Amino acid sequence: MPKTFKLQVVTPERQVLSEEVTEVVLPGGAGEFGALAGHMPLLSSLRPGRMIILKGLERELYFVSGGYAEVNPQSVTVLAESLEKADEIDSEAALKSRKHAEEMLAQRPQGLDLEHARTALVRATARLEVLEEFRSAKK
Repeated sequence: MPKTFKLQVVTPERQVLSEEVTEVVLPGGAGEFGALAGHMPLLSSLRPGRMIILKGLERELYFVSGGYAEVNPQSVTVLAESLEKADEIDSEAALKSRKHAEEMLAQRPQGLDLEHARTALVRATARLEVLEEFRSAKK
């Protein structure tokens, strides 16, 4: 059995995950990265994207909306704005969010927080990409 380490994911509302895993892949601010047991210490920002958790041969796919990750040889702690398991993503809500953000960016109404609209578009698009990857893997 491969070496394991403790993965904890915490959102502002609660601790979402706390379990032993063999690998985690995260959407780092500078690009996607993976962590295994014994990984060198690392602190990284996270962008909206997919988080893959491996437990032996079992693979779980999640959407993480951004935050930070602290990697140590024995553990990884993710401080996330939000986390959704891929099979729990509401595709209609994500499509509506993406459409609304696209409309706001196209129309640019008075008082629009441009950075907020761009961030909303990135999040909605990333949620849909994670959902699509999950659905493709099920085929």
